[in-house]
Amino acid sequence: MSLTVDEVIGWDLTGLPAAAASLTVLADQLLDAGRAAVNSASSDPEWRGVTKDAALTRITAVRTSLGRTSHTVDDAATAVKTAFTQLSDMQGWLRGTVVGLRAEGYVVAGDGTVTHSDADHRARALDATEQVQTVFDRAVALDGTRAASLTGRAAQLTGTDKSTVVLPDGAALSPTDAVAALARMSEAERRTAWESFSDSERDEMLKSRPAVIGNMNGVPFQTRIVANEMTLRAALRAAETRRWIDGEDDAKRLRSMLADGRKFISLDLPNGRFAELIGEITPATTNVGVFVPGTGTAIDDVDSLRTKAQSLNKQSGAPIIVWADAVFPQMIVGDPRKVSLDRMAASNELAVADAPRLVAFGRELDAEIATTAPGAKTTVIGHSYGGSIVGSAEQLGLRADRVVYASSAGTGAFDHTPWSNPQDDVKRYSLTPPGDPIQYVQDAGRAVHGGDPDTMPGVTRIDSGYLSADEDGTRRLLQGLDSHGAYLDDPGSDAFHALSDVIAGREPAPYVHRTDDVAPGTEIPLRGVGAVGEIAEDVADGVKGIVGGLLRLAG
Repeated sequence: MSLTVDEVIGWDLTGLPAAAASLTVLADQLLDAGRAAVNSASSDPEWRGVTKDAALTRITAVRTSLGRTSHTVDDAATAVKTAFTQLSDMQGWLRGTVVGLRAEGYVVAGDGTVTHSDADHRARALDATEQVQTVFDRAVALDGTRAASLTGRAAQLTGTDKSTVVLPDGAALSPTDAVAALARMSEAERRTAWESFSDSERDEMLKSRPAVIGNMNGVPFQTRIVANEMTLRAALRAAETRRWIDGEDDAKRLRSMLADGRKFISLDLPNGRFAELIGEITPATTNVGVFVPGTGTAIDDVDSLRTKAQSLNKQSGAPIIVWADAVFPQMIVGDPRKVSLDRMAASNELAVADAPRLVAFGRELDAEIATTAPGAKTTVIGHSYGGSIVGSAEQLGLRADRVVYASSAGTGAFDHTPWSNPQDDVKRYSLTPPGDPIQYVQDAGRAVHGGDPDTMPGVTRIDSGYLSADEDGTRRLLQGLDSHGAYLDDPGSDAFHALSDVIAGREPAPYVHRTDDVAPGTEIPLRGVGAVGEIAEDVADGVKGIVGGLLRLAG
């Protein structure tokens, strides 16, 4: 139903200034309440520890949420003030003009048309009509605009406006633009902002950019898991469409990644990077394990790595994260005429590039634990090239309570840089079976990957022991060329149990000498190295010719 001029003149605007003032007071009260909550939680110097840290994290998120609400309420107050000023000015003009015209015998209709019974007044009537209708139309339009604006503010407060996300600074953006704004924040700012959003706002951002949210540090793991499941489902639909051309492999792998409620904390399908959580991080969690694999790791390994992690989870009772959110070398050495050096495990370039990502993930894990399982201890295990990544991350400040260098290529790729793990009482272990071909790398590749963790001060070498019993009940000593990865595929082996013990916080058995390690300076066998990689002599010679002895590495 259309408004009339008399209805606009009759609007009662007197309550708007008081309403605006009340909204301003409320906005200030919300900010004061947030500040008071944080100050109160921080006021007792005797209150320390993980419980306080978790409480402060939550209270800070609440303060941010109150701040967002305060911004929206303050915006509403400003909108009401502006509406009063503009509408009262227009209403006053209309009232004065219409009353004056009617006093002079003019008729003013509901739509603002002005007429007079005397034809001599026609020109003035037409001119008055144009003026009255112009102001009348503007008043009606402004009323609608301001009403819609206030309705939008109310929807933002209730979380029912699906087209808008309100940032902590009060900016109202589309879900897509809000995700882009989050990406520009620091991890801490992002974490606090995300906690302040309504469920509806989070859902809209998830729907708009799941692949971004799923890999965004500062977003809770559970949200990232949901986002990455959305990405997997979309990828499976596309793969199902392509399978008549490309075959079934992609679709089969994606179906496997969606099966059994699998949980991916990070997922970059185009680049083959992922991080999968096996188990749950809950308030009852006391330990969390992170496993960083080595050379050859790619998206094709997502199922086999999960199998290893499931066994670690079962034996340790701790949730396990397979961290493969990095680019791994796909070969030990290769023909330098065909393969870039930085794609080979003989180079440390990927370890240098991947280490900062692991440090950042460590911070994310610490934040998740502080919120969900305060006090839980973390163990980071780096196997083979993964050990070089872990060591390099420790040089850059990776925090962990326990670190295991398992058949590790070295202790860190940053030359002459000590470990700087901020955990003062960190426990470090190494696990290297005798005769493991990685020992060639630990000896010859000191300048590349940092040397032998078994001999590093402060590192306890774990007993590698024996493999599981064979069909005859015989337990074979874990040693030799195939020992490099054999224990990871044998949950019954002593070495695998030792890794589980460390994750669970149990002290593993110290190393027992049963047979000799590879002697320092021993030439690397280039043929018949089986699990280490079949390296032809001509390729090795070509590599050596370019970078000398460093590329004699075979692990």
